[in-house]
Amino acid sequence: MGLLRKLFVAGAAFAVYATGTMPGALAADMPGDYSPVSLPPPSQERQPRRVELSSGWYLRGDLAYRFQHIGESSSLDTTSVPSPSGAKLNNAFILGLGGGIKQDWLRLDLTGDYGWRSKYNADASAGGTVAGKVESFTVLGNAYADLGTWYGFTPYIGAGIGAANLNFSGYEYSAAVAPMASTGVPVQRWNFAWAAMAGVSYKAAHNFLIDIGYRHIDMGDISGGPSSNLSVKKFTGDEIRVGFRYLLD
Repeated sequence: MGLLRKLFVAGAAFAVYATGTMPGALAADMPGDYSPVSLPPPSQERQPRRVELSSGWYLRGDLAYRFQHIGESSSLDTTSVPSPSGAKLNNAFILGLGGGIKQDWLRLDLTGDYGWRSKYNADASAGGTVAGKVESFTVLGNAYADLGTWYGFTPYIGAGIGAANLNFSGYEYSAAVAPMASTGVPVQRWNFAWAAMAGVSYKAAHNFLIDIGYRHIDMGDISGGPSSNLSVKKFTGDEIRVGFRYLLD
């Protein structure tokens, strides 16, 4: 019994000791058993990059000087119009407006050009002179190829097709005697027209370009005089053009 009693007392003492020390020891040891957890930074949603796109549409205006050329002049009825020879047509100023679109290297536009009245003059076979005034209006659809850009300069080539309205007015025959008329009503006619051009543009501002170029245009034949009996073949022009293009963003 003495030995059993001693074992019981020793076990109870150990239990009291363990109860008093283990929670504290565990409480003191637990923080050291685990390394601190580092959380990843909050994810930042990538903002889409803003890309500025141009519509490609533009307006244009042009001022030109046209060196005008004509072919042979003839009379379809010498009883009303004497046979002309050595005909000449003065040069003219041109004003043009239009609009179009550019995508990459290709440009397309529609233009209208007015040619101021210029004096027509020819010698008459019967003596005296035959005279009048010619004005033009052309509408062309044009296509251009831009050939690259260097230091803001962009050379290009192009071609256009459309129609020309030619007006011959103020017909006069200086030596007119009856039945030849000295004046006639204005005569208008529409012809097929085509053009070829080349030039260079310079980007002077973000949406403004200056354009300098050359254009050859063929506007067909001219009719004039009494009963349209004065015939002038192959009306063409070589133009020096200065203009601008305004880009619509």
